[in-house]
Amino acid sequence: MNIFSNIGITELLLIFLLALLVVGPERLPEMARKLGKLLRDARQAYENLTRDLGPELASLQKTTQELRESVESVRSIPQDAVKSVVKSAELDETIAELKSVKDDFGQIGQTLDDAGKAIKDPVGTAARAAKSTVLPAKPTEPEGEDVADTPESEAEIADVTQAEQGDEQ
Repeated sequence: MNIFSNIGITELLLIFLLALLVVGPERLPEMARKLGKLLRDARQAYENLTRDLGPELASLQKTTQELRESVESVRSIPQDAVKSVVKSAELDETIAELKSVKDDFGQIGQTLDDAGKAIKDPVGTAARAAKSTVLPAKPTEPEGEDVADTPESEAEIADVTQAEQGDEQ
């Protein structure tokens, strides 16, 4: 623990001159003695702590290193070992079955969502169902064909549907 390792001669002279100006020539030797004693006491306290806590710190460092090595050994288990365990336990079929069950639950969830929407808005659901059965899906328009006589808006579609129903009666 060397405090003055990065301080050169010029910096020391500058610090000495500033201390001389701030403290004055009469009190400067007394302040230097106090500073020296303070630094000596701090160094001695540091050395005592290092001597007393040294074995404990070494033990902690050793335990930490052992823990790191254990974690690394667990991380380094090859993926092939995991695959061989799955294969030897014949879990491939079970995994495939679980995936199909998951897909089935997804379809059930979608059906329940649709049923919930139908319960919340029965009239709208019935109207959409009727519209999808009465009107065919819009075909993609091939290039070059004239589509001028096809209705563009939902209002025109409704008018055409009502006209067709009137013709049937």
